[in-house]
Amino acid sequence: MKTADFDKCARRIADALKLAAGETVLLKADSRIFTGLIPPLQNVIQASGARIIVIIPAESDDSNENVSTVRQLFNQADVFIWLPEIHQGNRAAVALALNEWLDGRRGRAVHFHWNSGSYPIGFTDLPSEDFIDRIYLAALDVSPQELEVRHRHAASLLRSGVVRVTTPEGTDISFEVGDRPFCSQIGDASRERMQWARIRIDRDIELPAGVLRVAPIETSANGSVFLPVWRPLRTQGRNLMLRFLDGHVAIQGVNADKIDQELTASGGDARMFREFALGFNPALQILPEAPFIAYYGYGAGIVRLSLGDNEEMGGANRGGGVYWNFLHNATVTAGAKTLVEDGKLLL
Repeated sequence: MKTADFDKCARRIADALKLAAGETVLLKADSRIFTGLIPPLQNVIQASGARIIVIIPAESDDSNENVSTVRQLFNQADVFIWLPEIHQGNRAAVALALNEWLDGRRGRAVHFHWNSGSYPIGFTDLPSEDFIDRIYLAALDVSPQELEVRHRHAASLLRSGVVRVTTPEGTDISFEVGDRPFCSQIGDASRERMQWARIRIDRDIELPAGVLRVAPIETSANGSVFLPVWRPLRTQGRNLMLRFLDGHVAIQGVNADKIDQELTASGGDARMFREFALGFNPALQILPEAPFIAYYGYGAGIVRLSLGDNEEMGGANRGGGVYWNFLHNATVTAGAKTLVEDGKLLL
């Protein structure tokens, strides 16, 4: 990453937020990585007439962090910007205060998790960091207007009938969206856009952008999902078949017993169907010369199916954590319409 690259990232964050004079900003940053972004980001924030009120450290030695103190910080803020971290995640007090702030419609947030969200396909290695940086920089250029048009069309199709996801390896699962709200991540975090927010993640904007997300009716999920590798959290499963009956999953395959123990320990709705997400960003799609899942599956044609809590999406699951899994070669149909064929987005 060069100085010009960090400048571009800072401008894109500012463009997404459309900051106004007098607005207040909280930053969460890691002093060990991506430090080249801080000066240009501070400059564009200052140029807009907004001001940074505090920088929250990514990691803290204070295990007894006071929730009320963190709440006070968020109550003073109009905007929260979450920058890259070595270990991307929030401490309990920050997570609680952030969710309360978003749910109370008191502000808007940008997630800029640059150095996370990339996953191998099967047992292949990830490409170099420089290669991933080039792809992510290109992905910042995608037009929010173009994404919104495609998302609206896809959401309409996905509501039109039973959704079915298949892969050559044996995935064959169907579910219904019903009247569940879609989250359209187009990279617009402006105050105007927030007027349309229905669920928490509508106010929590990701850059790069591109994914359309929904929590389908959980108990409508039936069928199977094949995973060559289980990557969430601690357990590494192999050649797994996730079998869903009325939204509840049973897992078969190598290390399935350990995964079962992991889900049991998580409690809550860890074994429930959680989410369907479909990527639309052309710059993040699978490349034959370096196949990998870029930025949490936001690339065009990538499907993300997950288990666990989906409160942020307006779903019914509570507790149990979140377990993402990605399909790079899926076919997706809704009724008689095909949205994705063998990993290629048709819209």
